[in-house]
Amino acid sequence: MKIRIDNLAGDATEDDLRTLFELFGAVAAVSIDTRRRWAQIDMPSKAAAREAIDGLNGQNLKGFDMTVAELADRPPSRPKGKPRRGRRR
Repeated sequence: MKIRIDNLAGDATEDDLRTLFELFGAVAAVSIDTRRRWAQIDMPSKAAAREAIDGLNGQNLKGFDMTVAELADRPPSRPKGKPRRGRRR
């Protein structure tokens, strides 16, 4: 299950997050976008991921209260190619 962490401290590291989330179960992958201050965690166990979300949402890490939630799947984008037909107003 993929988890998104928003409002992440700029100096938070992958090791910080891995250590924190491993308190709830195995962590398969961690990736951080420090410029946008968010991260993604991949946990193989859905039960452990849900416990991590419940236990860490709103918790403080390096001075920032994290928002922790399940990462929603993006809907498939419209295929590239011919533009849609229709009337313009």
